[in-house]
Amino acid sequence: MKLTNIKITLCGEGGVGKTSLATMFTEGIFKRDMKLTVGIQHFTKVIDLGNAKVNLVIWDLGGEHRFRFLAPLFLRGAKGAIFVFDITRDETFAKIDEWLDISRKILGNFPAILVGNKLDLEEFRLVPKDIAINYAKRRGFIAYYETSAKLNINVHAPFIHLARAIVGDIYAQDIKDFLP
Repeated sequence: MKLTNIKITLCGEGGVGKTSLATMFTEGIFKRDMKLTVGIQHFTKVIDLGNAKVNLVIWDLGGEHRFRFLAPLFLRGAKGAIFVFDITRDETFAKIDEWLDISRKILGNFPAILVGNKLDLEEFRLVPKDIAINYAKRRGFIAYYETSAKLNINVHAPFIHLARAIVGDIYAQDIKDFLP
């Protein structure tokens, strides 16, 4: 089976857990002393989707405003994106529109998944799940997931779902069986 390289991006504000999600997905570990990403960080993981073997190349851009100038380089060539916000910080949810608009200007129409991270902090939730689900539907995301990188809850699902959607698009296959 041929290995297909697929670039995806992680978008969202600083401190929402993008790097922690990528680290848990690719290495299976949570680093308590994770520092904010400066510039761009890369992760890779080979996954077997049954009908295709994919080398998922994950680009993680630092979420602070000072790194936005890197967005065109960061996004170029991506086949899909995961947009991450912190369920305990509503301002990170409010910024998803900005990230989505920047991405669409550069990539056009592409498969995207919305992720509400830090489910381990449920008692401090400020973004209601139904609000996030309705937003995801309204803005054209293919799915919404809630995750906890810290507790490894639902971390693999958004990456696998996005990879299947991209491969399905690349190979013109029906992906309805892969929807959650």
